[in-house]
Amino acid sequence: MKRSLAIIIISLMSGMLFTGCGNSKSADTGLNEKTATLKEKTEEKEKVWDDTLSDAEKPSGEAEEKDAAEERSAGRSLAQRMAGKYSYHCSNDDDSDEFYIMDVAPFGDNLYAFCGQVMPESYESLSPYSFWVSEFIPYDADEVTSTDGDTVTVNELRFSVMSNVGKYWDAGYRGTITLTDDGLVFDGFDQEGFLVPDYDDSRLFLKDDRVENAFPYLHDGNGNDELEGLWMLDSKGDDLYIKFSGANMYMYDKDPGSEVFYAAGGCDYNQGSFDCLASRIDNGGMPFELNCDYKADGDTLTLGFTDPGDLPREIPINGTYKRVKDDRVHVTTMDEVELTSDSFGMYGGSRNYDELKRQDYYGVFVSSARSPEGCTPTVNKLEEAGFIREPVVYTPDFSELNPEPYYVVTAGLFTLESDAEETLAKVKKAGFTDAYVKYAGTYTGDKYWYTMHGGERIDVLKDGVMLSGVSLTIPYHTDEEPVTAYLLVTEDTVFDRSADLESFGNYEKGDTPYEWIVRNFKLMNDDPDQYQMYGPALSGVFEVGLDDNKVSKYYGSYWWD
Repeated sequence: MKRSLAIIIISLMSGMLFTGCGNSKSADTGLNEKTATLKEKTEEKEKVWDDTLSDAEKPSGEAEEKDAAEERSAGRSLAQRMAGKYSYHCSNDDDSDEFYIMDVAPFGDNLYAFCGQVMPESYESLSPYSFWVSEFIPYDADEVTSTDGDTVTVNELRFSVMSNVGKYWDAGYRGTITLTDDGLVFDGFDQEGFLVPDYDDSRLFLKDDRVENAFPYLHDGNGNDELEGLWMLDSKGDDLYIKFSGANMYMYDKDPGSEVFYAAGGCDYNQGSFDCLASRIDNGGMPFELNCDYKADGDTLTLGFTDPGDLPREIPINGTYKRVKDDRVHVTTMDEVELTSDSFGMYGGSRNYDELKRQDYYGVFVSSARSPEGCTPTVNKLEEAGFIREPVVYTPDFSELNPEPYYVVTAGLFTLESDAEETLAKVKKAGFTDAYVKYAGTYTGDKYWYTMHGGERIDVLKDGVMLSGVSLTIPYHTDEEPVTAYLLVTEDTVFDRSADLESFGNYEKGDTPYEWIVRNFKLMNDDPDQYQMYGPALSGVFEVGLDDNKVSKYYGSYWWD
């Protein structure tokens, strides 16, 4: 094992937070007791029902009053029984009230939810200031189609039109959702922060009819007998569905490789045409208008949109649809989902990545040389004097240092000039009288350190690997806290020519970084002893080049004792 960074890594680790991993599942016999405990916590500790509210302001949940047994006896699937509005009410440190909300809106037996956070001006309605869509993709379709089961294991994938260029935020979280008479219990989800708190592995969302509608333009009104029912686009390889139900139209398309398209709104029908005001589930109520001519002939429907300006790209201007039964809607399961490196937007990588490029640094500079070797005597003397062995600063890596290549011995990089001055006094007292503090500016280099301790999540995608929750820093010891990153290693990632490949545990000749990670990930799960033979290969500090959130090169692998 390499130990040249051991002291630095120990210092680096001191500022990092370890996140626990919860994936508990309630047994049927203990579910009622667990739900009661969660409800008690929600009501007493998180003030769900505020005694100061009037009866009119308190959530009634009237839309969800049916008994669970009654709904099962009616033959409704679990996905359909879960449909409805839910909230979780908590108080912040400043005593302000906040709600987490969701409107669960299945299509067929596919589970989707309009989710958000609310700081209410009143308690009569809950409209989010921040919103997104959660796709709850099951591992077993039989669980969501079950008419007597109440629990489904899912992977939650989130995206929002507001951020992350409309793509998934990350590779998701696995957990269970259980339907109870009180609401929905979320278990596991690896302390995701919304479905479960970061200090526990369960959260109960209670029924709450004040929550904003996922589709605000649905309305009661007259339907159209010719159009009533479910239609599927008659086009090979495209499962685009349109459903007419009374006065409302629903549009749906789920490609296994991308975010769901799901829109709905109310229609006004005329002879041979209709107008529709609708919204997408991910667009926070932003409306679009459709004008359409139609021709229905038995089980064949032809639609022609006359003003395609607002028409979503998923819907053809002219299309022929075939009538299908409701149970024809395909349930997408996780074995079909094809997450690739293109599935994630800029925030699906490192949401805080830019922080590293914006931070200013002050260095305590001791000496400089034209080569790294020329710095070695001073580095050794500093270490003998009791200072942490620092990486030698390469001046072109910082905006305010000499662009000509010099190597500088430092006693640290600091984000506050006062801290640098304090260290300078100690350095001078130790005999390095020529040392001085210099403003280094921002980091402009192309190398970074990411750190994995073994508890981070690794997801093998179709064309790469996502490393979730790793700690990312610049390749120098500073007093700046690491940022949390979500990094992609793709099939195009390479080992740099300078990399010491023997330091990458279980490396086999010819490996790409992607192949090396996948094999070690498999070993870690299937044969832990073999995996540990050359140390936990996927743990440690890795020096890499980044292209946004994608790892372009691996320069080194380092360990700590």
